[in-house]
Amino acid sequence: MQLLSDYGVDTVFGMAGTMTLELYRGIARSGIRHVQCRNEQGASLMADGYARATGKPGVCTIIAGPGVTNASTGIAQAYCDSQPMLVLSGACPAPTHGKGWGAIHELNDQAAVTAGFTAFSAMVRYPEEVPELVARAFGLFAGGRPRPVHLSLPRDVLPMSVAGGWVPRRPPSLPMPDPAAIEEAADRLARARRPLIFVGGGAVGTRDALTAIAERTGAPVLASNAGKGILPCSHPLSLGCSVLQEASQQALADADVVLLVGSEVAAGDHFLPKLEIRGDLIRIDIDPAELTSVYGAAVPIQGDARAALRDLASAIARRAPAGPSEPGESRVRDIRARNAARMTDLERLHARVWAILRTALPTDAIIMGDASQLVYTGTFAMPVEQERCWYYSGNYCALGVALPMAFGAKLGAPQRPVVAVAGDGGIMFTINELATAAEARIALPVIVWNNDALKEIVDQMDRRGIPRIGVEPRSPDFLPLAASLGCHSVRATGPQHLGECVRAALGADRPTLIEVRQDSPWLAA
Repeated sequence: MQLLSDYGVDTVFGMAGTMTLELYRGIARSGIRHVQCRNEQGASLMADGYARATGKPGVCTIIAGPGVTNASTGIAQAYCDSQPMLVLSGACPAPTHGKGWGAIHELNDQAAVTAGFTAFSAMVRYPEEVPELVARAFGLFAGGRPRPVHLSLPRDVLPMSVAGGWVPRRPPSLPMPDPAAIEEAADRLARARRPLIFVGGGAVGTRDALTAIAERTGAPVLASNAGKGILPCSHPLSLGCSVLQEASQQALADADVVLLVGSEVAAGDHFLPKLEIRGDLIRIDIDPAELTSVYGAAVPIQGDARAALRDLASAIARRAPAGPSEPGESRVRDIRARNAARMTDLERLHARVWAILRTALPTDAIIMGDASQLVYTGTFAMPVEQERCWYYSGNYCALGVALPMAFGAKLGAPQRPVVAVAGDGGIMFTINELATAAEARIALPVIVWNNDALKEIVDQMDRRGIPRIGVEPRSPDFLPLAASLGCHSVRATGPQHLGECVRAALGADRPTLIEVRQDSPWLAA
């Protein structure tokens, strides 16, 4: 734990248990803050939210066996969304591994349980292995595609003595782009008649260079959920995160050159098996596997997106662009208008809610969204002006993530407003963590969109003529439930009241659950 402190770790999320008692001796000695969850799933999701808000690795300490399986959802989501997370779990005594003796919290091969959704998962056999494994983890976080790392610490290994202190190791630098590939990319963009740029979470931190490239080439800029806000939604070339909408999908298909930066173009962003990209694809990514994946690139560029876009902006500035066949801003206005005209009645209702929330929330507010229809619409209907403000894991798409992630984000960035948005079904997965947030006495609006159903699945069943089975669970009365867990609670009675509730919750002495019923008469007005 002192070694982690020396790497800059100041907070861990978790739950103590028989296997991890010695870790807690270390937590006490190091001065690291420990946040007790109500379930290890909450711990991994809090660590994920902390990582997103701070850019630093989120750390969780969990027991062996059930602690690992409980935490798996948050670990897997962080893996899918390329978030840095260090998971320290206990483990059965080393002599019992693989024996099937029925040891407490036994898993046949615990390291293998998380191997499929971590950058690496290792079972520590000797104390001397720890500094190298921790250095390897922080090296991956700093010098490559950040993804979770799981270290299992056997019960009989943790108490072993160590000779001398452990010292952090310097992480590697980020890979730099190939200058020849940058020049080729600049040539193609300069000649393009209908260029388009698509940015994902790997492009965070590139705003200045991205803006320069877009304005020089007249390229509309489309974003994934993770890339939303890198270019402000108010910019005349921004299409925001509208890749879910038909006109934006068509614009992507019609582009003759597409610059794709830091995104795997996951189906959770567009709900299609695959987007149509007919033009030449220039692809920038830190992960070489992405450069040869589903969307093959005419010009693949491996490297840090910030360095690559800076170099690309300079290279384009030295060229005289042929100019787009249509001015970029008029293309964007047309695409936006066609998207707006094709919104469904339900999407328009959702958009009214997001308009209220946008007015009530400061520009730098962090919004953690759960898998719900309201959030699906929010991907394109909620404008944001800054990066690292909008989070919705459409790829892994787990229910119940918004509340613990928002809590972790607020602890990591206490100076920023944070709000969780979830459906009545999703919030029940992790509502126990309201008690955790209440104990911390943090101001956290938790908006529960209540339509008395798993509505997206209900709608899909109705469209396919399938009977509604297992999709309309009875919800509790959320207001007294939240109050019993130590929180404020209120039901929004109108648009003005909703805005007032959110603003009050941002300054409250504890979390506030704000219920918004989809069938409210004021929403239909």
